[in-house]
Amino acid sequence: MQGSHAIVVRNIPPSRTKVNSLILLPEECISQSRAELVGSRALYAYETHEARAGESVRIGILGGAKGEALIESATRDRVVLETRFFEEASPPLPIDLIMGVPRPQTVKKVIQAAVMLGARSVHFVRSELGEKSYLSSHALEDESLRDETVKALEQVWETISPEIKVHRTFSYFLKNHYPSIATYSGQALSMVAHPQGHELVVADAPRVRAAPLILAIGPERGWSDDEVSAFRSCGFEVVGLGSRVVRVETALVLLMGQINLLRKTP
Repeated sequence: MQGSHAIVVRNIPPSRTKVNSLILLPEECISQSRAELVGSRALYAYETHEARAGESVRIGILGGAKGEALIESATRDRVVLETRFFEEASPPLPIDLIMGVPRPQTVKKVIQAAVMLGARSVHFVRSELGEKSYLSSHALEDESLRDETVKALEQVWETISPEIKVHRTFSYFLKNHYPSIATYSGQALSMVAHPQGHELVVADAPRVRAAPLILAIGPERGWSDDEVSAFRSCGFEVVGLGSRVVRVETALVLLMGQINLLRKTP
């Protein structure tokens, strides 16, 4: 849908609703200047976004352009918007994440953090120390993944979601899927988070700034020693966050924050 919606001039007042933005699904855009949400999507807009007739809101099409909309009518069953698109989506950052499958609630937090931080892809991988039952969690089903992605995109007013995949075998993933990720990334800097790893410092800035990133973070109990060794054999360096053990989503945000700062360090 990106680029398919021409700019249509409308006297839409500046956004003044309480929400950050509303992400529309492509099938909800019934024309270049009109969108309609029904059923659960209308209920979501009405209750969560407090969509009300006469108000304006920033919008975006999932995978496409961004703009603003005037809410023509709004009920719990149907929300109609007059739309105007004027800005292209921002591309994701060259960052690919490998995450040991954590508990379901953490999956949601990881997705939201990854989306808001601009990751290009997220690969959930079954790990030796992770609970096997987590793989059958509703949080890893397509609909749930999309819902969490949309929430995060609405937070930052962006529309391009990362590629999200679930892999059921660690060794198979590392042997058969990781090489394609590494090839796509080019000369990527690959890091695996582990308590015994070295902490990133300012001296790391030149090499961090110059390369795409592949970052592997384990589940609540971390990667096993064998898994860390397997990552090492694939060229990963082991990095850590000091002596304190933090939650999975916290480790992701901390490491991404450090890397972002190093990339901006002269």
